[in-house]
Amino acid sequence: MSRGPYGQEIESNETYLANRSKRISQMADDDSLREQALALQVSANMYGYGYQQLWCGVPIIRLPDDILLLQEIIHERKPSCVVETGIARAGSLLLNASLMEIAGLQPAVLGIDIQVFPHARKAIEDSRYAMGINLLESDSTSKESIQAVGQFIGAHKSRGPVLLVLDSNHVHSHVLKELSCLTPLLPSGSITIVADTIVESMPSHIYENRPWGRGNNPLTALHEFLENNQEWEMAVKWHRRGLLSEFHDGVIQRL
Repeated sequence: MSRGPYGQEIESNETYLANRSKRISQMADDDSLREQALALQVSANMYGYGYQQLWCGVPIIRLPDDILLLQEIIHERKPSCVVETGIARAGSLLLNASLMEIAGLQPAVLGIDIQVFPHARKAIEDSRYAMGINLLESDSTSKESIQAVGQFIGAHKSRGPVLLVLDSNHVHSHVLKELSCLTPLLPSGSITIVADTIVESMPSHIYENRPWGRGNNPLTALHEFLENNQEWEMAVKWHRRGLLSEFHDGVIQRL
């Protein structure tokens, strides 16, 4: 055991990592802490906290905990490519590309949305990752999208697994269709993140102007999908990593 400058004991790296894993597991099982975090998230939502972040100067609709989670997944799994449904202001696509680069990978990102806004296109065109990001304006469950995803993955599959992020229309039927249409294209070892599973836990008034809410959201769709697709399972290592997170219980992996 080493000692620090104030005489305190310093854990070995092996002990530190073992304790880290233990704490992560214990925190994931702490329902009381989760309820406190949820209450904080509801309060922060009054100020549009999820819309306050920038990634390299571009608006990104991601919570900081989830940005760190994506970094962990991309660094460890080394995906050959990233497919994301839902583009918004393009910050998340730039995040995916930059995290691939940081992990020593060639950025290869496909973004799909039913409407790609001019400001999103410009943000990508003006970035250093313009050559590594492809855009498709289409419903994520359309035949065109399924074919495009298959071709995109096929062009990169030899390099490793795939990361799929579902963050478009959050109603149960649409998310279930995305899962049913797109996950069969992913090789073993791939990760799928279903965004906004937090909807099931949030107060109903938060989504008064949206067609989704409790009982009709990404988490309910994910549960139905897992019941009928035994080749997929919760990625226990990551599915409850964040406290302020839209991905809670929303990270799955292909066996």
